[in-house]
Amino acid sequence: MAVPGAASERDPPNRREKFAQVSATVRRSDDDITLRVDYQAAEGDDETPGALRKSVRVNDAPRRATDLVGQMTAVMFAAVDLELVYGPPSARRRYLDILISQLDREYLRTAQRYHRIAYQRNHLLRAIRDRRAGPAELAFWDDRIVHEGSYLVAARSRVVSDLSDLAGPVHEELTDTAERLTVDYLPSFDIPGDCVRDAAAAAFRHSLDDARDRELARGATLSGPHRDDLRIEIDGMPAGPFASRGQARTSTLSLRLAEARLLEQRRGDGPILLLDDVLSELDKARREKILRRAREYDQCLITTPEIHPSDEPLLAGAARFTLEDNTLTPA
Repeated sequence: MAVPGAASERDPPNRREKFAQVSATVRRSDDDITLRVDYQAAEGDDETPGALRKSVRVNDAPRRATDLVGQMTAVMFAAVDLELVYGPPSARRRYLDILISQLDREYLRTAQRYHRIAYQRNHLLRAIRDRRAGPAELAFWDDRIVHEGSYLVAARSRVVSDLSDLAGPVHEELTDTAERLTVDYLPSFDIPGDCVRDAAAAAFRHSLDDARDRELARGATLSGPHRDDLRIEIDGMPAGPFASRGQARTSTLSLRLAEARLLEQRRGDGPILLLDDVLSELDKARREKILRRAREYDQCLITTPEIHPSDEPLLAGAARFTLEDNTLTPA
């Protein structure tokens, strides 16, 4: 529930218009949990607005923002998801990081540590290149980046394998078995097919040793999770260069629905499913399949500019709202 303009009891009256709160009670299979985020605008003016301060509470206890991750799982499909097919590797890495962080709280903390270490290691590589530091100093940072990076690589390898197994059947259903979708993990260095952390660490260290001269010349870490990618293929062809917009849309939707199923399998609770304009550009048969999938979840929010008569039977009992002139009203 969002309450823009509301003020907490501790806020002075003249700041009421600069306070907002978002809160929710999440009912899970083993417990209920209350989440709250308060936003407070700092002093500023029209030309130089103040900073926005955010505070987080879980069951009324103060927490860090990262402590919210995984407390309430959600999967969202939106038009921007086409970046998973057409966009840069960073978009696909971000997709993986968000998904795995909902499954594994340690993954998020490890990723944060990894990126700090990579930054420090890159700084040292440039210092060595400019003769402001000695090569022996790299040993410490090599150990740290391998330790954290191997955890990320092993986790990504497992999740992508499971995700591909789930996404393939979903895609076949949406396309009436006309197309085959596969998703493969592309780490920046060679790893065994069934990758565990120790194997990932050994492969990562070998790649660092092999690229030492090139890294010193460029002043950058040239391998590691920050350079990973996903390969999305349709009928054995890479989707990025060859997929039509319709194929890309169906592929990313299949990934999101597979992601929702994976979260449900691993967590024991189904996620909230958020489908933004998901029915556009789909024929009657595919719209029906999407809506049937959506009905499998306890809570699903769908936005659409129009509802076709053929959708009505599958939307029976759904709460409907109309958004017009920035006002949300029951339909």
